[in-house]
Amino acid sequence: MRNQPNWSLGALLVWGVCCGPVLAEPVLRHITAKVELDNSTDFKNIAGSTARSKVQTRQLSVTLDNRDKEPAADVSVKWAIYAHKMDTNKLVTVKEGTLKVRIDGLSTASVKSDKVVIKGTPKHSVVTKRTVRGKVESSTKNEPGTGEEYYGYAVAVYAGSVLIEETSSQPSLKLTK
Repeated sequence: MRNQPNWSLGALLVWGVCCGPVLAEPVLRHITAKVELDNSTDFKNIAGSTARSKVQTRQLSVTLDNRDKEPAADVSVKWAIYAHKMDTNKLVTVKEGTLKVRIDGLSTASVKSDKVVIKGTPKHSVVTKRTVRGKVESSTKNEPGTGEEYYGYAVAVYAGSVLIEETSSQPSLKLTK
C-alpha cells in the first residue's frame, strides 16, 4: 500500500511531462496562402524631355488553401500596397485593407484587393527651343519628380487573431511588428 501513492504520483508526473505541452498548444490551422500581383504600367511622353510619366495599376489576388477537414469561417486577409514618393523617396502606404473569407474543408478560396492606381513623374529636364532673329536658342529647365512609384506589397493571413502566414514582395515590408 505504501508504494501505490508513489506509483500514482510518478505516473501522473510522466503523463504531465509527455502530454501536458500537447494539451496546452492551441489548435493550428493548415491554411496556406499564395499571392499573385496583377499589374500594368502605361507610359506617357513628356514634351521636351526624354523622361516619361507612369500610370501603374496594381491588384493583389490571394488564393487560400484549407487542408483541414473542418471549414474555417474566421479567416481574414490583411493587405497593403506601398509606393515611394518621387521627390523625397519616402515610403508611403498607398492603400490597405482587410478581407474576410470562409473556406470550406479541403478546398480553396480566392480574394482580391482593391485596384490601386499610382501616378508619378520622375525628376527630369525639359528643353525648349525658340527662334530669335533667325537664331535657334534653347533653354533647359529642371523639373522635380512628382507623384509616386510602386514599391511592393505585404499580406498577412489570420485565423481569428492568430497569424497563420505573412508574405511580402520586399523583405523590409511587414504588416506585423
